Amino acid sequence: MKRRHPLSRVIFAACVALSLPLVPTSLPGAEDELPPALRAVHADIWKRFVLPAQGLVLDYSLEGDPSLIPDAVEATEGKPNALSWWTPVENGAFFSGLYLDTMVRRFQRTRLPEDREKAAKLAKGLLLCASVGSTPGFVARGVMADGKSHYSIGSDDQTAPWFYGLWRFVSSGTANDDERRQVVSKMQEVAAALRANRWEMPCEPIGGLAPGQSRGGWNGSDYRSVSRLLFAMRVMAELTGEKAWRQDYERALYEDLGGGTTRLDVLAEGIAGEWRQHPALAQDHIYIYVVSQAMVAELLALEPRAEIKKRYTESLRSSAGTCAGQTSADVARIGSQPFRRDWRMMNSMWRPQKTPPEAAELALEQLQAWANRGRGIEAQVIREPFCAAWITALGGEAPDTHLAEALEGRMESIPWDKVVSSAGFFGEAAWYVATTPAMSRNP
Repeated sequence: MKRRHPLSRVIFAACVALSLPLVPTSLPGAEDELPPALRAVHADIWKRFVLPAQGLVLDYSLEGDPSLIPDAVEATEGKPNALSWWTPVENGAFFSGLYLDTMVRRFQRTRLPEDREKAAKLAKGLLLCASVGSTPGFVARGVMADGKSHYSIGSDDQTAPWFYGLWRFVSSGTANDDERRQVVSKMQEVAAALRANRWEMPCEPIGGLAPGQSRGGWNGSDYRSVSRLLFAMRVMAELTGEKAWRQDYERALYEDLGGGTTRLDVLAEGIAGEWRQHPALAQDHIYIYVVSQAMVAELLALEPRAEIKKRYTESLRSSAGTCAGQTSADVARIGSQPFRRDWRMMNSMWRPQKTPPEAAELALEQLQAWANRGRGIEAQVIREPFCAAWITALGGEAPDTHLAEALEGRMESIPWDKVVSSAGFFGEAAWYVATTPAMSRNP
């Protein structure tokens, strides 16, 4: 493991001792101060997993075969399914929104112009996802090679990182003035449309999907919905200065969701409350909770009232504690089963889908037929432990050197030449948070 520059070690130790945020330094060779394993993962992600034209993160590598990207007809008709599940573009808005936060953190540390440009490229990709549709508030999962074609169904899990990543881009000062104007304008547009749609995520009426459909929303009483709704309202109040957004946020905090339970109560309990109701999500869906934990960290940073800050802190610590024991796995399993990229074999199972539930039903049938065991192994061994570490780090109040070193060791131990999925970016993200925890960051 690479030793830090002596001055960097002094700064790092002082931050740990005083529980201060690790402030980016302007030392020469800032990139060289990053661990070699982290730099290698970063280079691999930008080489294999970011579409240059769209600025969006892929689910898995194309290995030099651009034809693995669905074509315009397949996307519009919803093949293999209208959710684009199991294709390499399934999580463009989701993964790119999360990775944009990582690029912001990297730029704050290195101050390299190329790192700022990487953040700007991802932000541009996210703006594209919210611009290709004809339905107000629609955020596409990805955009095909023609720069406009897209699948008809998004989701709350795509839209939440879209909001989070763009917020981090503009609130951190990484965006220039023109980029900030574009981002805030698009966020206003999408947020207003979602509010008008009762915070349900609209779909596009293309490829046979019936008009007026939605998939997922933030108006529920579960932890994910609560965290995402409060975050959207609060950051829109911050970005626009509009009293209506702040009033919405204040009302939503203490609204009775049933039995006297408020959103603040649900949030304070963290991930554990939702996992008690849906224990299967704890097995292989930790990755969908990262953005909620990150959003709570932002809510804490923006909140001046001690009593509410206390509840947000409870939430972060609770979720961190829930995930802390799930940060390791047997990397020897990587490559033991083939990772299948031939998603088009599922097109033979295609049938028309008029609603999101019909699309999800078809997609799950296709998943069984695809039998992509290598994909499952990489999710279990790489994605989920890194996401558990990310959530754990977001609940810290000071840099966690032990977690950071454990993440470096994990990245060093993974045979990346055998890895097909883009799951490595979760590890890069977790490392930056472990060394600059959100709970100690100034708003």
